[in-house]
Amino acid sequence: MLNSILAALLQRMVYILNLYSWIIVVNTVLTLFTRPKDKDNDVKILFRKLTDPVNNIFRKFLRSLGWYGMPVDLSPMLSLIAIWIAMMMLQELSRLFAGLP
Repeated sequence: MLNSILAALLQRMVYILNLYSWIIVVNTVLTLFTRPKDKDNDVKILFRKLTDPVNNIFRKFLRSLGWYGMPVDLSPMLSLIAIWIAMMMLQELSRLFAGLP
């Protein structure tokens, strides 16, 4: 009983991480296709506020490596890779708790 509850909880976490990864993708696309002089709208501000906490971790990491001055921000890509790895680990844990091979 407890194993099935944990498996379901882990599946929900995978779902939330999947949704968050799509938010990062949408924010990245919005950033790519808007000019710096364009006025920020509410949607763009919302996506930036949602994704910056995770992206800032990787921005600090890239800055410490000396890669921060690049013309393209690599932090969304690193965030997505980290989220996808976490999703795979949670998926495997969920399968383990559910008793699936």
